Amino acid sequence: MGKLLTEVRDRALKRPWLLAPPLLGLLAQNVASIFDGGSVVIRMLLLAALTSAVTALFAELWLGDGWSVKPARLADAWKLFLLPYPLLLVFGLLTTPLVYWVLHAEQTQSYSMAIISLVLGAGKIVAFALCGVSTFALLRRSDASGAWGALKLGARSVAANAGWLLRLFIGLWLFQEACVYLAKQLAPGFVLAGFFTTAIPLFGCVALPIEAWRSGTLSKP
Repeated sequence: MGKLLTEVRDRALKRPWLLAPPLLGLLAQNVASIFDGGSVVIRMLLLAALTSAVTALFAELWLGDGWSVKPARLADAWKLFLLPYPLLLVFGLLTTPLVYWVLHAEQTQSYSMAIISLVLGAGKIVAFALCGVSTFALLRRSDASGAWGALKLGARSVAANAGWLLRLFIGLWLFQEACVYLAKQLAPGFVLAGFFTTAIPLFGCVALPIEAWRSGTLSKP
């Protein structure tokens, strides 16, 4: 993992435009927040569209020369990152009753917070895994006859490397939480914490798997 992190760092330093997607992601979070208190459905759809677009842009910059992207490839990548989003929404719908029960049950506060933290952590892992599926689909899109075919290959790649990816995603979640916490302590407000919220998954769920795939660290079913 240390060698992979070094490769990701060196590649990132040669691609200054990689800062654009996290900044756009921060902007997307602010745009979506406009609908707080309004239509939840519209907010979720907007956030899904913007987040997937930002991730696709980051992936194309990482795979390309780091300075430009081809519109057609970017559109295809956007589709690959957007299509799995409904599964994340389904996970949220399935876990909402549990969170509601915990909040209204007569349990100790520490017990309730532990359960909610586990649910939120599981949601993060699911989100990271779906991003991993899309990332591998992006790498294998030339082997498939369409977006769904590429996503199927991406899902197979995630399943074949489930152990490695699970360790990566759990570590990524903990690292993200630590960085966000420190950011809030050092710079109270949304900007720095929001930047870390977007940037860390981009590098951990897109850049690291891509470089692990290229280096032969991962199985290629």
